[in-house]
Order: sequence, then C-alpha cells, then structure tokens
Amino acid sequence: MKKLLTLSMLSLTISGVRADIAPLKTAMKSHFTSISDYFRDMYAPTSWKKEFSGWSLLEEKERVYSIIDEKEDITVKDYQFILRDFFHSTKDYHVGFSFYSTEKASLPLTIRGAEGRYFIAYIDRIKLSLESFPFEVGDEVISFAGMPINEKISEIKTEIDKNVSQTDQALAEYTLTRRRASRGITVPKGPVSLEIKRFGEDKTVEHQLVWDYTEEKVNYSVVENVFKRGGLHPNTAFNNFTFEDRSLKNKLESTNMISYDVVDDAKAFEQLDNPHQIGGKNSFIPKLGTPIWEADRENSFSAYIYQNEDKKLIGYLRIPSYSADEKESKEFEEIIKKFEQTTDALVIDQVNNPGGSVFYLYSLVSMLTDKAVSTPKHKMTVLPNDVLDAKMNLPALRNVSSDEEAKKVLGTDTVGGYPVSVTFVKFMIAYYEFLINEFEEGRILTRPYHIWGVDKINPHPEVNYSKPILLLVNELDFSGGDFFPATLQDNKMVKILGTRTAGAGGYVLSFESPNMFGVERFSLTGSIAERVDGNPIENLGVTPDVEYSLTANDFQNNFEDYVNKIKEEIAKMF
Repeated sequence: MKKLLTLSMLSLTISGVRADIAPLKTAMKSHFTSISDYFRDMYAPTSWKKEFSGWSLLEEKERVYSIIDEKEDITVKDYQFILRDFFHSTKDYHVGFSFYSTEKASLPLTIRGAEGRYFIAYIDRIKLSLESFPFEVGDEVISFAGMPINEKISEIKTEIDKNVSQTDQALAEYTLTRRRASRGITVPKGPVSLEIKRFGEDKTVEHQLVWDYTEEKVNYSVVENVFKRGGLHPNTAFNNFTFEDRSLKNKLESTNMISYDVVDDAKAFEQLDNPHQIGGKNSFIPKLGTPIWEADRENSFSAYIYQNEDKKLIGYLRIPSYSADEKESKEFEEIIKKFEQTTDALVIDQVNNPGGSVFYLYSLVSMLTDKAVSTPKHKMTVLPNDVLDAKMNLPALRNVSSDEEAKKVLGTDTVGGYPVSVTFVKFMIAYYEFLINEFEEGRILTRPYHIWGVDKINPHPEVNYSKPILLLVNELDFSGGDFFPATLQDNKMVKILGTRTAGAGGYVLSFESPNMFGVERFSLTGSIAERVDGNPIENLGVTPDVEYSLTANDFQNNFEDYVNKIKEEIAKMF
C-alpha cells in the first residue's frame, strides 16, 4: 500500500526550502547580517587581513548565507557553529564570541606538548589523588580517548582559532582537557581513556577518567519550534547589539588590549595552583635561584631576588596580566624601587599573559626607564558617534589649566596607575581633534596615530630601573602581552627570550544584546597598531631577540633546559 504523503513532506517553497524551516533560516541570515554590519563599520584590520590571508567580509557573508541555505534541517546549534567559523575566519585573537550555554566538561589535569610528544604538565591532586591517578607531572601521554594524542589535538584544532600555528597548538592543548559549548566547542561526557608512559619506562598503561560534566540548561530547540510553527516573524527585531556609552573616565579605563576569550576560558576552569594557567600569578618557570628576598604572599606580584653563580644579584618579577589598576601599579613601583637599589639585572616573566589595560601597561613601562618611551601608532575606526563624543568633551578639556583641574574633569587621579595631568589632557585634546579632522576628511579608518594621543610615556618621576632587563615571552602572550614587549623592544630597553607572541594587535570593541540565537557577546578589533618599522603587530606578534621553545626534557625535568638558557642570557648581559 502506498504511504500517504504528509503536508510536511509536500511543504516545499519554490526555492526548495521547506516552508516550516524557511522562517528560521531567514531569521538566521538577518541576524548574521546585523553582526557583519559591525565588521563592515568597525573592524579596523580589514585591509590588512585581505593582504595577510586573503580574507574578505563580502566573501565570508556569501559563504555563511550559502551554508545556511544548503543545510536542510538547520538548528540553533548549527548556526552557532557557523558563527564560530566566521569569527575564526578573520585569523584574529581579538575577534571573540560567547554563546549562552552552561554545558562544559573538564579533566583535572593539563597536557602540554614539545618536540611532537605530549606530557602531563599539571595534576589537580585535590581531585586526582596519587592513589586514584598513579602518575606524575612529566609522564608522557600516548593516546587520548582512543586516538593517538597528536590526532586528537588536530581534531580539536578544527573547532578553535586558525591563526598562528604555535599559539593555536598551545590553545588546542589547553582545550584538550577543558571544553565549553559557550565557545563553540563540542563537549564530551562520560569516561575517557588515556594511554600513559611513565617517565623512565618503556611500557604504557591505560587509565580511565570521567569527564567533570555540566549539562546544558538552555533548550534552543524551543526557538527552532517557535519559528517552525510561525510564532515569530523572521524579521523580528532582535539584532540590536549594543556598545555601552560610558563616562570619559570609564572610556579611558576600558581602552583594553586583551583577549577576552582566553580570559573567559581561564576563569571558567580556574585552577589557582596550576602554573600553566593563563594569567596566573605564578608561572611554570621554576625559581632561578635561592631567594634572598621575596615579595609578600599578599602582593599582587610574584617577585624575588637571588644571587647567581657570578655573585650578581638578579631580580625576578612576574607580570601575570595587564588587567589591573592603581593598586597593582603602586605595588610594582615598590618592587622596582627595591630592585633598582639592590639588583644588577632584572628578569621579567610575562609568559601566558592575556593582556589588559593600555594605561596600566604604560604605567609599568614608565618605571623601567629614565627616558621618554615612544608608543605604537594605531589606525582606528571612527564613526559619527565618536565625532559627537569628541565635540561634546572638548570644551571641558580645553578649559583645564592645572593638574588638579585635569583630575577633576576626568574624575580620577590616575588611569590604571598612569598619572592624570595637564599634559595628559593635552594629549586627549589632540586626539579628539585628530578624530574629528579624519572623519571630516572622509576617513573612517584613520591614518596612524597614538591611542588617546599619548605618543610618549614619560618616565616615572621617582622610580626608574636602570640595569639590564631580560623579558620572557611565549606564544600565549596576547594583546597587551604583545604590546608590552613590542614597546620595550622598539625602544631598545630589553633583551627578549622565548617564542613569538600571539599577535593580537589593536584595542578591542565588545558588543552584546539578548537575541534568539544565544549570542551572548562578540568582540572585534577596533584599531590596528604598527611598530616603528611600519609593520603591524596583528598576526606578526613580537619575535624574540633570542628564540627558545620548550623541550621534551623541560616537561620531564622541571624546565631545566629553559632555566639554563635564561641563566646563560643573563650572564651575557654583563
């Protein structure tokens, strides 16, 4: 007997799209158009991305529309993955996103790779006792979830940023044991097997763990069904992403160069004792010597002084991130004051640094020299609201004639520890006048200019470090973590050791608004900075003066090769 054709089987539009799914697809394309308009108007690196990787917003829009059209029974989760891939197509660590989702899973350990091999780098012994997990840091991981671990890492790379190879590799290693649906990552649950080879042994042991899984609380199938039954018109206005208008003080303080996604991931799986945590107070670099002085545990910075083999006193100072303020700037000042009085050289450790506030970064730079320091220039997007903002603020700024008036008008004594003064206000006036002039001459992407007009970072009036500095960087230094070494290197203030930084080269604009597709927020790069040689920081990062990548022996023997290289370079500075 012939089967009866149901209405749903017959409900095709002329274009071949099922009538019940057509409104959902139309709404998705409308929503994506809204997002792409922000990139059209505000994404500063557009031309550079075309030159660097052939990226085209128009081509990406057409690709997204085509994927939506071709997917027969599209879901909200499918659309989120499409958005994820669009954001990743920019090859930009500042182009971030987050979906409303509670689903996540983690394992209480970190696995890192070197020289094509992978090692346990951290174990949370509160959750994994030695009895339940009889392995140690330095043991080698051969397979993960039934796959050779290198293949598993390659699989994870398909769901994360596709940008700088070393940085993407490191991010994939972190993602291996920490997955979040809010970041567009497929989340596992249940048991997972690891094949492990203990240090010094040839045989492997299979060990099973269970994912620490949090279920999804947001049911997006409801949205799909509402559209399918005609409960929402596809042109419903829910695409109005907003960028909060703030006071002048808050605008200064929120001029950020930070990878929000990296910070969000670190917070979602915070492990305070994990030395591989991005933005952690203590890094994986072991003590370079026996401390003869050490900062208090309550201090925001990990810092100490030790005597090396040549009887030189060496200071060590860890900068975990640039997301800090006046309090941390004052603590930094006290440490640098002590180091200037007592040490012969300084090691600054800023590995795994996600970036942060521009002016906090400037405040730290001001204490590392007794000379004015040139800052990078930025090409910046400028829109009518920026021009209006400038014209509204200029009269009050032009009336400032003293430092006290400057502080009163801006509502603060410092911006991230960087002092407010008449000079600072004059920088701001020049900056606003520049934006107005650029816009009125028809440029919505300005010529290169300094953020808020600050072309020079004046040395701190009281504290200036005058001895040699060795700066440690790696592939997980983002944004401010790019700009700090770039600024110091361009001004010939330091020797840099490590691997190339990530190359997140501008300040960040972030947008958010409730919508039917669960996009909590997204961010994009509002400027593109260039160094003294005219090259952008974006995608290129900072190449160290002395390149060093971690070795297999580092992960198995407490980073002894790395420590020896650091000591070798310190000795050369004398």
